[in-house]
Amino acid sequence: MVIRVLEPELYTQFSALRDRSIGDIMQEPIVASPDSTISQIIGLMDKHDAYTVFIDFNGRIASINMRDILEYRDIDHARPSMVGKIVPPLSRGHRIGYAARMMGEYRLRALPVVEDNRIVGQVTSDAIVRMVNAYGIDNVRAGDIMTPDPVVVNVDNKVASARGMMIRHKIDHLPVINDGRVAGILTSRHLLMTLKPPDSSKGRADIISNKTRMLDLKVSGILDKHVVVSEPHESVKSVVSKMIDGRVAYTLVTVGEELQGIITHRDVVGLLQEMVREEVPLYIVGLPEDPFDAELAKSKFANLVRLIRKVVHDLSEARCNIKIRDMGGERRRYEVKVNIVSLSDTMSYTADGYDLAMIFDQISDSFKKRIAHRDSKGDTRGKGKGKGRRRRGSESIRYKVDFYTLP
Repeated sequence: MVIRVLEPELYTQFSALRDRSIGDIMQEPIVASPDSTISQIIGLMDKHDAYTVFIDFNGRIASINMRDILEYRDIDHARPSMVGKIVPPLSRGHRIGYAARMMGEYRLRALPVVEDNRIVGQVTSDAIVRMVNAYGIDNVRAGDIMTPDPVVVNVDNKVASARGMMIRHKIDHLPVINDGRVAGILTSRHLLMTLKPPDSSKGRADIISNKTRMLDLKVSGILDKHVVVSEPHESVKSVVSKMIDGRVAYTLVTVGEELQGIITHRDVVGLLQEMVREEVPLYIVGLPEDPFDAELAKSKFANLVRLIRKVVHDLSEARCNIKIRDMGGERRRYEVKVNIVSLSDTMSYTADGYDLAMIFDQISDSFKKRIAHRDSKGDTRGKGKGKGRRRRGSESIRYKVDFYTLP
Protein backbone atom coordinates (compact mmCIF):
# COMPACT_ATOMS: atom_id res chain seq x y z
CA MET A 1 0.00 0.00 0.00
CA VAL A 2 1.49 3.32 -1.09
CA ILE A 3 -0.66 5.68 0.99
CA ARG A 4 0.81 5.21 4.49
CA VAL A 5 -0.37 8.54 5.89
CA LEU A 6 -3.55 9.96 4.42
CA GLU A 7 -3.72 13.59 3.39
CA PRO A 8 -5.81 15.60 5.91
CA GLU A 9 -8.61 16.18 3.37
CA LEU A 10 -8.80 12.49 2.52
CA TYR A 11 -8.62 11.47 6.17
CA THR A 12 -11.48 13.82 6.98
CA GLN A 13 -13.51 12.44 4.08
CA PHE A 14 -13.61 9.03 5.76
CA SER A 15 -14.44 10.36 9.23
CA ALA A 16 -18.11 9.43 8.90
CA LEU A 17 -17.16 5.79 8.34
CA ARG A 18 -14.26 5.74 10.78
CA ASP A 19 -16.38 7.10 13.64
CA ARG A 20 -19.20 4.61 13.25
CA SER A 21 -19.66 1.93 15.88
CA ILE A 22 -18.50 -1.57 15.04
CA GLY A 23 -21.99 -2.68 16.02
CA ASP A 24 -23.15 -1.38 12.64
CA ILE A 25 -21.16 -4.03 10.78
CA MET A 26 -20.91 -6.80 13.38
CA GLN A 27 -21.52 -10.31 12.08
CA GLU A 28 -22.06 -13.77 13.56
CA PRO A 29 -18.70 -15.23 14.63
CA ILE A 30 -17.38 -18.62 13.59
CA VAL A 31 -16.41 -20.27 16.88
CA ALA A 32 -14.77 -23.65 17.42
CA SER A 33 -14.34 -25.69 20.57
CA PRO A 34 -10.87 -25.79 22.21
CA ASP A 35 -11.05 -29.57 21.73
CA SER A 36 -11.55 -29.29 17.97
CA THR A 37 -9.00 -30.82 15.62
CA ILE A 38 -7.41 -28.67 12.94
CA SER A 39 -9.21 -30.78 10.33
CA GLN A 40 -12.53 -29.86 11.97
CA ILE A 41 -11.57 -26.19 11.99
CA ILE A 42 -10.71 -26.37 8.28
CA GLY A 43 -14.12 -27.93 7.76
CA LEU A 44 -15.76 -24.97 9.52
CA MET A 45 -13.81 -22.55 7.31
CA ASP A 46 -14.91 -24.41 4.20
CA LYS A 47 -18.55 -24.67 5.31
CA HIS A 48 -18.91 -21.00 6.21
CA ASP A 49 -16.52 -19.65 3.55
CA ALA A 50 -14.56 -18.11 6.42
CA TYR A 51 -10.90 -17.15 6.67
CA THR A 52 -10.85 -16.93 10.48
CA VAL A 53 -12.21 -19.09 13.30
CA PHE A 54 -12.18 -18.04 16.98
CA ILE A 55 -11.62 -20.20 20.06
CA ASP A 56 -12.23 -19.21 23.68
CA PHE A 57 -9.40 -20.47 25.91
CA ASN A 58 -10.76 -19.68 29.39
CA GLY A 59 -11.47 -16.02 28.63
CA ARG A 60 -8.58 -15.45 26.24
CA ILE A 61 -9.75 -15.36 22.64
CA ALA A 62 -7.56 -16.98 20.03
CA SER A 63 -7.83 -16.51 16.30
CA ILE A 64 -6.90 -19.22 13.80
CA ASN A 65 -6.73 -18.24 10.14
CA MET A 66 -5.79 -20.11 7.00
CA ARG A 67 -2.24 -18.81 6.83
CA ASP A 68 -1.68 -19.82 10.47
CA ILE A 69 -2.61 -23.41 9.63
CA LEU A 70 -0.34 -23.46 6.59
CA GLU A 71 2.66 -22.90 8.86
CA TYR A 72 2.28 -26.38 10.38
CA ARG A 73 3.61 -29.38 8.52
CA ASP A 74 1.47 -31.93 10.34
CA ILE A 75 -1.92 -30.26 9.95
CA ASP A 76 -3.95 -33.23 11.10
CA HIS A 77 -2.10 -33.60 14.41
CA ALA A 78 -1.52 -29.93 15.30
CA ARG A 79 -3.50 -28.65 18.30
CA PRO A 80 -5.55 -25.42 18.16
CA SER A 81 -3.62 -24.12 21.20
CA MET A 82 -0.41 -24.42 19.16
CA VAL A 83 -1.79 -22.80 16.00
CA GLY A 84 -4.02 -20.03 17.38
CA LYS A 85 -2.85 -16.56 18.39
CA ILE A 86 -4.42 -14.56 21.23
CA VAL A 87 -5.98 -11.42 19.73
CA PRO A 88 -7.22 -8.15 21.26
CA PRO A 89 -11.03 -8.31 21.56
CA LEU A 90 -13.43 -5.56 20.58
CA SER A 91 -16.52 -4.29 22.36
CA ARG A 92 -19.62 -2.80 20.77
CA GLY A 93 -18.47 0.65 21.83
CA HIS A 94 -15.30 0.56 19.74
CA ARG A 95 -15.18 2.57 16.55
CA ILE A 96 -14.51 1.15 13.11
CA GLY A 97 -11.34 3.28 12.91
CA TYR A 98 -9.91 1.46 15.92
CA ALA A 99 -10.83 -1.97 14.53
CA ALA A 100 -9.24 -1.04 11.18
CA ARG A 101 -6.03 -0.01 12.93
CA MET A 102 -5.85 -3.27 14.88
CA MET A 103 -6.41 -5.28 11.72
CA GLY A 104 -3.75 -3.35 9.86
CA GLU A 105 -1.11 -3.57 12.58
CA TYR A 106 -1.49 -7.32 13.10
CA ARG A 107 -2.41 -8.38 9.55
CA LEU A 108 -5.75 -9.77 10.69
CA ARG A 109 -8.93 -10.09 8.65
CA ALA A 110 -11.26 -10.48 11.63
CA LEU A 111 -11.50 -9.49 15.29
CA PRO A 112 -13.86 -10.91 17.92
CA VAL A 113 -16.49 -8.82 19.69
CA VAL A 114 -16.73 -9.84 23.34
CA GLU A 115 -19.37 -9.11 25.98
CA ASP A 116 -19.48 -10.64 29.47
CA ASN A 117 -16.54 -12.87 28.54
CA ARG A 118 -18.47 -14.35 25.59
CA ILE A 119 -17.79 -14.04 21.87
CA VAL A 120 -20.95 -12.36 20.59
CA GLY A 121 -19.82 -11.25 17.15
CA GLN A 122 -16.97 -10.43 14.83
CA VAL A 123 -15.82 -7.55 12.65
CA THR A 124 -14.28 -8.67 9.38
CA SER A 125 -12.32 -6.97 6.64
CA ASP A 126 -15.03 -8.11 4.22
CA ALA A 127 -17.67 -6.17 6.18
CA ILE A 128 -15.48 -3.06 6.15
CA VAL A 129 -14.84 -3.40 2.41
CA ARG A 130 -18.59 -3.67 1.77
CA MET A 131 -19.18 -0.55 3.86
CA VAL A 132 -16.55 1.34 1.85
CA ASN A 133 -18.23 0.20 -1.36
CA ALA A 134 -21.62 1.46 -0.20
CA TYR A 135 -20.08 4.79 0.83
CA GLY A 136 -18.56 5.37 -2.60
CA ILE A 137 -15.04 6.70 -3.15
CA ASP A 138 -14.24 8.36 -6.46
CA ASN A 139 -11.12 10.43 -5.75
CA VAL A 140 -8.78 7.59 -4.72
CA ARG A 141 -7.32 5.41 -7.48
CA ALA A 142 -6.11 1.83 -7.51
CA GLY A 143 -2.58 3.04 -8.18
CA ASP A 144 -2.69 5.10 -4.96
CA ILE A 145 -3.27 2.21 -2.59
CA MET A 146 -1.79 -0.82 -4.36
CA THR A 147 1.31 -2.63 -3.17
CA PRO A 148 3.71 -2.32 -6.12
CA ASP A 149 5.97 -5.15 -7.29
CA PRO A 150 4.28 -7.86 -5.18
CA VAL A 151 5.82 -11.23 -4.37
CA VAL A 152 5.05 -13.61 -7.25
CA VAL A 153 5.45 -17.28 -8.05
CA ASN A 154 6.19 -18.93 -11.41
CA VAL A 155 3.84 -21.49 -12.94
CA ASP A 156 6.63 -24.07 -12.87
CA ASN A 157 7.41 -23.60 -9.17
CA LYS A 158 6.29 -26.35 -6.83
CA VAL A 159 3.41 -25.94 -4.38
CA ALA A 160 5.94 -26.39 -1.56
CA SER A 161 7.78 -23.28 -2.77
CA ALA A 162 4.57 -21.23 -2.92
CA ARG A 163 3.64 -22.33 0.60
CA GLY A 164 7.06 -21.22 1.85
CA MET A 165 6.65 -17.80 0.21
CA MET A 166 3.28 -17.22 1.89
CA ILE A 167 4.63 -18.19 5.30
CA ARG A 168 7.85 -16.21 4.94
CA HIS A 169 6.21 -13.01 3.68
CA LYS A 170 3.00 -13.39 5.75
CA ILE A 171 0.76 -13.03 2.69
CA ASP A 172 -2.31 -14.84 1.41
CA HIS A 173 -2.18 -14.03 -2.32
CA LEU A 174 0.50 -14.98 -4.84
CA PRO A 175 0.15 -13.79 -8.44
CA VAL A 176 1.29 -16.57 -10.76
CA ILE A 177 3.54 -15.49 -13.63
CA ASN A 178 4.35 -17.22 -16.92
CA ASP A 179 6.89 -15.57 -19.27
CA GLY A 180 6.44 -12.25 -17.48
CA ARG A 181 2.65 -12.25 -17.79
CA VAL A 182 -0.11 -12.97 -15.30
CA ALA A 183 -1.25 -16.58 -15.62
CA GLY A 184 -3.39 -16.84 -12.48
CA ILE A 185 -3.56 -16.42 -8.74
CA LEU A 186 -2.77 -18.73 -5.83
CA THR A 187 -4.30 -18.03 -2.41
CA SER A 188 -3.89 -19.49 1.07
CA ARG A 189 -7.36 -21.03 0.64
CA HIS A 190 -6.23 -22.86 -2.51
CA LEU A 191 -3.20 -24.24 -0.69
CA LEU A 192 -5.06 -25.21 2.47
CA MET A 193 -7.83 -27.06 0.64
CA THR A 194 -5.19 -28.82 -1.46
CA LEU A 195 -3.09 -29.91 1.52
CA LYS A 196 -5.82 -30.84 4.00
CA PRO A 197 -6.04 -34.58 4.71
CA PRO A 198 -8.72 -36.25 2.54
CA ASP A 199 -11.65 -37.91 4.28
CA SER A 200 -10.57 -41.24 2.81
CA SER A 201 -7.12 -41.17 4.48
CA LYS A 202 -6.16 -44.47 6.13
CA GLY A 203 -3.87 -43.43 8.95
CA ARG A 204 -0.87 -41.15 9.45
CA ALA A 205 1.30 -42.72 6.74
CA ASP A 206 -1.42 -42.18 4.14
CA ILE A 207 -1.84 -38.53 5.22
CA ILE A 208 1.90 -37.83 4.97
CA SER A 209 2.12 -39.54 1.57
CA ASN A 210 -0.79 -37.49 0.21
CA LYS A 211 0.63 -34.20 1.51
CA THR A 212 4.08 -34.95 0.08
CA ARG A 213 2.49 -35.65 -3.28
CA MET A 214 0.50 -32.40 -3.21
CA LEU A 215 3.53 -30.30 -2.21
CA ASP A 216 5.46 -31.75 -5.13
CA LEU A 217 2.86 -30.58 -7.64
CA LYS A 218 3.53 -27.60 -9.87
CA VAL A 219 1.68 -24.38 -9.11
CA SER A 220 0.11 -24.59 -12.57
CA GLY A 221 -1.87 -27.60 -11.34
CA ILE A 222 -3.84 -25.76 -8.64
CA LEU A 223 -3.84 -22.04 -9.59
CA ASP A 224 -7.03 -20.10 -10.29
CA LYS A 225 -7.00 -18.81 -13.87
CA HIS A 226 -10.03 -16.58 -13.30
CA VAL A 227 -8.14 -13.56 -11.97
CA VAL A 228 -9.79 -10.36 -10.74
CA VAL A 229 -7.89 -7.43 -12.28
CA SER A 230 -8.03 -3.64 -12.17
CA GLU A 231 -6.10 -0.85 -13.86
CA PRO A 232 -4.15 1.84 -11.97
CA HIS A 233 -6.56 4.62 -12.96
CA GLU A 234 -9.69 2.85 -11.66
CA SER A 235 -11.39 4.24 -8.56
CA VAL A 236 -11.33 2.41 -5.25
CA LYS A 237 -15.10 2.04 -5.55
CA SER A 238 -14.60 0.10 -8.79
CA VAL A 239 -11.87 -2.00 -7.16
CA VAL A 240 -13.94 -3.00 -4.12
CA SER A 241 -16.97 -3.71 -6.32
CA LYS A 242 -14.89 -6.22 -8.28
CA MET A 243 -13.69 -7.85 -5.05
CA ILE A 244 -17.26 -8.21 -3.79
CA ASP A 245 -18.65 -9.48 -7.10
CA GLY A 246 -15.80 -11.97 -7.43
CA ARG A 247 -16.05 -13.02 -3.74
CA VAL A 248 -12.31 -12.52 -3.35
CA ALA A 249 -10.05 -10.49 -1.03
CA TYR A 250 -7.73 -9.16 -3.75
CA THR A 251 -7.43 -7.58 -7.15
CA LEU A 252 -4.31 -7.55 -9.30
CA VAL A 253 -3.43 -4.18 -10.80
CA THR A 254 -2.27 -4.62 -14.39
CA VAL A 255 -1.49 -2.64 -17.50
CA GLY A 256 -2.26 -4.95 -20.37
CA GLU A 257 -0.94 -8.34 -19.25
CA GLU A 258 1.87 -6.88 -17.15
CA LEU A 259 1.52 -6.93 -13.37
CA GLN A 260 1.91 -3.55 -11.66
CA GLY A 261 0.76 -4.32 -8.14
CA ILE A 262 -1.83 -5.94 -5.90
CA ILE A 263 -4.63 -4.61 -3.71
CA THR A 264 -6.01 -6.72 -0.88
CA HIS A 265 -8.59 -6.18 1.84
CA ARG A 266 -5.75 -4.93 4.03
CA ASP A 267 -5.09 -1.98 1.70
CA VAL A 268 -8.76 -0.96 1.65
CA VAL A 269 -9.16 -1.34 5.41
CA GLY A 270 -6.05 0.83 5.79
CA LEU A 271 -8.01 3.80 4.45
CA LEU A 272 -10.15 3.74 7.60
CA GLN A 273 -7.40 3.34 10.21
CA GLU A 274 -7.64 5.95 12.91
CA MET A 275 -4.78 8.43 12.92
CA VAL A 276 -2.35 8.49 15.83
CA ARG A 277 -1.22 12.02 16.62
CA GLU A 278 2.57 12.34 16.80
CA GLU A 279 4.18 13.74 19.94
CA VAL A 280 7.06 11.63 21.23
CA PRO A 281 8.45 8.97 18.85
CA LEU A 282 8.33 5.50 20.38
CA TYR A 283 10.27 2.61 18.87
CA ILE A 284 9.84 -1.06 19.69
CA VAL A 285 12.47 -3.48 18.39
CA GLY A 286 11.44 -7.15 18.34
CA LEU A 287 7.70 -6.65 18.87
CA PRO A 288 6.13 -10.09 19.63
CA GLU A 289 4.21 -11.64 16.75
CA ASP A 290 1.38 -12.69 19.07
CA PRO A 291 -1.19 -9.84 18.77
CA PHE A 292 -2.13 -10.00 22.46
CA ASP A 293 1.49 -9.77 23.64
CA ALA A 294 2.25 -7.10 21.04
CA GLU A 295 -0.66 -4.92 22.20
CA LEU A 296 0.35 -5.48 25.82
CA ALA A 297 3.92 -4.39 25.09
CA LYS A 298 2.74 -1.26 23.27
CA SER A 299 0.30 -0.31 26.01
CA LYS A 300 2.76 -0.88 28.85
CA PHE A 301 5.56 0.97 27.04
CA ALA A 302 3.31 3.92 26.20
CA ASN A 303 2.15 4.16 29.83
CA LEU A 304 5.77 4.05 30.99
CA VAL A 305 6.72 6.91 28.67
CA ARG A 306 3.72 8.97 29.81
CA LEU A 307 4.96 8.57 33.37
CA ILE A 308 8.49 9.55 32.41
CA ARG A 309 7.32 12.65 30.52
CA LYS A 310 5.92 14.06 33.74
CA VAL A 311 9.44 14.52 35.09
CA VAL A 312 11.64 14.48 31.98
CA HIS A 313 10.32 17.45 30.07
CA ASP A 314 12.97 17.45 27.34
CA LEU A 315 12.22 13.84 26.30
CA SER A 316 13.00 13.42 22.60
CA GLU A 317 12.38 9.71 21.98
CA ALA A 318 11.97 6.35 23.71
CA ARG A 319 13.22 2.96 22.53
CA CYS A 320 12.34 -0.53 23.69
CA ASN A 321 14.23 -3.68 22.71
CA ILE A 322 12.47 -7.01 23.31
CA LYS A 323 14.35 -10.28 22.95
CA ILE A 324 12.34 -13.49 23.08
CA ARG A 325 13.71 -16.96 23.81
CA ASP A 326 11.57 -20.04 23.22
CA MET A 327 11.93 -22.27 26.28
CA GLY A 328 9.98 -25.17 24.82
CA GLY A 329 6.23 -25.74 24.74
CA GLU A 330 4.36 -22.47 25.22
CA ARG A 331 6.92 -20.91 27.61
CA ARG A 332 8.86 -17.88 26.43
CA ARG A 333 11.42 -15.83 28.31
CA TYR A 334 11.57 -12.10 27.61
CA GLU A 335 14.43 -9.66 28.02
CA VAL A 336 13.32 -6.03 27.78
CA LYS A 337 15.63 -3.04 27.57
CA VAL A 338 14.24 0.50 27.57
CA ASN A 339 16.25 3.55 26.53
CA ILE A 340 14.82 6.97 27.37
CA VAL A 341 16.50 9.65 25.27
CA SER A 342 16.35 13.27 26.37
CA LEU A 343 18.20 16.32 25.09
CA SER A 344 20.68 15.99 27.95
CA ASP A 345 21.16 12.24 28.40
CA THR A 346 19.99 8.66 27.85
CA MET A 347 18.62 6.51 30.66
CA SER A 348 18.56 2.73 30.29
CA TYR A 349 16.57 0.09 32.17
CA THR A 350 16.68 -3.69 31.71
CA ALA A 351 14.57 -6.53 33.13
CA ASP A 352 13.78 -10.10 32.16
CA GLY A 353 11.38 -12.91 33.04
CA TYR A 354 8.46 -14.96 31.78
CA ASP A 355 5.66 -12.42 32.38
CA LEU A 356 5.84 -9.51 29.93
CA ALA A 357 3.46 -7.30 31.93
CA MET A 358 5.43 -7.84 35.13
CA ILE A 359 8.69 -7.00 33.36
CA PHE A 360 7.37 -3.59 32.28
CA ASP A 361 6.04 -3.02 35.81
CA GLN A 362 9.52 -3.74 37.19
CA ILE A 363 11.06 -1.22 34.80
CA SER A 364 8.42 1.34 35.80
CA ASP A 365 9.18 0.75 39.50
CA SER A 366 12.90 1.13 38.83
CA PHE A 367 12.29 4.48 37.17
CA LYS A 368 10.12 5.68 40.06
CA LYS A 369 12.83 4.72 42.56
CA ARG A 370 15.44 6.47 40.47
CA ILE A 371 13.41 9.67 40.32
CA ALA A 372 12.81 9.54 44.06
CA HIS A 373 16.55 9.05 44.67
CA ARG A 374 17.44 11.82 42.22
CA ASP A 375 15.04 14.26 43.88
CA SER A 376 16.39 13.44 47.35
CA LYS A 377 19.95 14.13 46.13
CA GLY A 378 19.02 17.17 44.09
CA ASP A 379 20.41 15.45 40.99
CA THR A 380 18.73 16.64 37.81
CA ARG A 381 21.00 15.03 35.24
CA GLY A 382 18.91 11.86 34.80
CA LYS A 383 21.79 9.43 34.30
CA GLY A 384 20.93 5.74 34.09
CA LYS A 385 22.36 2.33 33.62
CA GLY A 386 24.61 2.22 30.58
CA LYS A 387 26.12 5.66 31.30
CA GLY A 388 24.09 7.41 28.67
CA ARG A 389 25.32 5.44 25.70
CA ARG A 390 22.98 5.07 22.78
CA ARG A 391 23.17 1.81 20.87
CA ARG A 392 22.17 2.05 17.23
CA GLY A 393 22.31 0.12 14.01
CA SER A 394 22.70 -3.55 14.89
CA GLU A 395 19.35 -3.85 16.67
CA SER A 396 17.39 -2.59 13.65
CA ILE A 397 19.14 -5.13 11.44
CA ARG A 398 18.63 -8.11 13.73
CA TYR A 399 15.01 -7.53 14.66
CA LYS A 400 11.83 -6.37 13.04
CA VAL A 401 11.31 -2.69 13.92
CA ASP A 402 7.85 -1.28 14.64
CA PHE A 403 7.29 2.47 14.95
CA TYR A 404 4.36 4.12 16.61
CA THR A 405 3.69 7.33 18.51
CA LEU A 406 1.84 8.38 21.61
CA PRO A 407 -1.80 9.38 21.10
